[in-house]
Amino acid sequence: MKKWALTTIATSALVVSLAACSTGSKKEEATGDKKQVLKVLESAELPTMDISQATDVVSFSAISQVMEGLYEFADDSTSAPAIAKEVVAPTNDGKKYTIELRDDAKWSNGDPVTAKDFVYSWKRTVDPKTGSEYAYLFDGFENYKAISKGEKPAADLGVKAVDDHTLEINLEYPIPYLSSLLAKPTFYPLNEKFVEEKGKDYGTNSDNMIYNGPFTLADWDGTSITWNYMKNDKYRAADKVKLDEVNVQVSKEIGTNVNLFKAGETDIAPIKGEYVDQEKENPELVTRIYPSTSYLQYNTENKVFANKNARNAITKLINSDQIAKNILKDGSMAIEAFVPKGIANQETGKDFAEEAGALMKTDIEGGKKLWEDAKKELGVDSASITLLTSDTDSAKKLSEYVQGLLTENLSGLKVTISSVPFKNRLDQMSKGDFDVVLAGWAATYADPYDFLQLFRTGGEQNYGKFSNEEFDKLLTESATTYATENEKRWNTLLDAQKVLMENSPVTPLYQASEAFLVNDRVEGLVYRAIGAPYYKNVSLK
Repeated sequence: MKKWALTTIATSALVVSLAACSTGSKKEEATGDKKQVLKVLESAELPTMDISQATDVVSFSAISQVMEGLYEFADDSTSAPAIAKEVVAPTNDGKKYTIELRDDAKWSNGDPVTAKDFVYSWKRTVDPKTGSEYAYLFDGFENYKAISKGEKPAADLGVKAVDDHTLEINLEYPIPYLSSLLAKPTFYPLNEKFVEEKGKDYGTNSDNMIYNGPFTLADWDGTSITWNYMKNDKYRAADKVKLDEVNVQVSKEIGTNVNLFKAGETDIAPIKGEYVDQEKENPELVTRIYPSTSYLQYNTENKVFANKNARNAITKLINSDQIAKNILKDGSMAIEAFVPKGIANQETGKDFAEEAGALMKTDIEGGKKLWEDAKKELGVDSASITLLTSDTDSAKKLSEYVQGLLTENLSGLKVTISSVPFKNRLDQMSKGDFDVVLAGWAATYADPYDFLQLFRTGGEQNYGKFSNEEFDKLLTESATTYATENEKRWNTLLDAQKVLMENSPVTPLYQASEAFLVNDRVEGLVYRAIGAPYYKNVSLK
């Protein structure tokens, strides 16, 4: 088994060794001059290929294979140049970035990729008419706040094309993690002519897409459980891409994944639970521990979960260590607050979670008492709630554990599980159509603000509609007042998390890990702390 544990995002990388031992999986003949075709299993259907609409790991993974931005993530999760000539430092006290673009980047139709493509893409994303849940990532850009409130047009966003190969970004205040943001798919360019011609159909299937990355997408109709990435000959570095294609198949049953891998039907298979334990001696097992939190999110507009005692009652019941070790058994770790381990202070190197300490502890009797208090405040003797989850093996298993824990310890509470496809779960969450949902968040960029901003009042991804003035004030101060004062900013974020945990709009369950069976013929595969692996760097021996 190959295992990597991340202690700091900024300096850690996960690389599949090139010298794995032989195992029980069926090996294909050496590729030689044959086509290089990588076969991969994915855990869920692909919801969208529109970078302005994507919010999930499956979409971001797919977009990362077929598109490219100013920067990309290096093996150690720092930012590296992609279409930009270099990773630039800001001027004007941290509020201005001038980025020079390469002149050899092209769209798959032959059009050059220009600075105007970035300007169009970003203004499209922040336009309230687009309805992008990730528009908030532009918070701090000049005029973003006014645009998000409809007070100014999207055209006023603080970005402009100085010429075809020079992009200028202007901020209202410094954003310490902007270089990391610029490597995310949300900040990729779009071909305005193509997108406008396709209208609402853009990104809904592979026929309504244009690409500037190492691969193009094929055979995806918007709902299919298989799709392919085909080498893009128009890509600026096509000569360095070794794979001819990548075949992707959705498989939600972990046992099926293992069987397909051992039969030689796939090269990369995600696995979870007891299967990880069973494969622990397999040198083709790769585990990745990364900054992510799996949690229960409550809809505070629901009568039951509008009550703080009801939310805190559930939080006190949770034994994160038991979930990680006895329920999941896949290398996941216990968690003691919302922000997971692996987010380090860029100046001191101290881990945010370790500095925060244990902000949640299991207390069954305390949870029962809070639940009785909640019922009195609500004026009820019993209540019914529905727990929304995805229809994967691991989600079903965890939701059944939560269901049993709550019904056993919270008198008069009935818990029903609603298990739906991943795409449907995302849709219901975004519409606020849930009582409580089993959700997760992985680091978008290397900063605790990334996790905490999910719960700011009016935030696009504050699906549970939590609102707390003190929490909002602390978040705002960290992003503006103390943007350039590292220690004060860090301490303000620590205080914000305390307020969050005292109010329990979410109940952290565990810090997730990922485990994969990877055929030892696969070379150059990197699992980083942030983002999906880039298949452009992979080859088959």
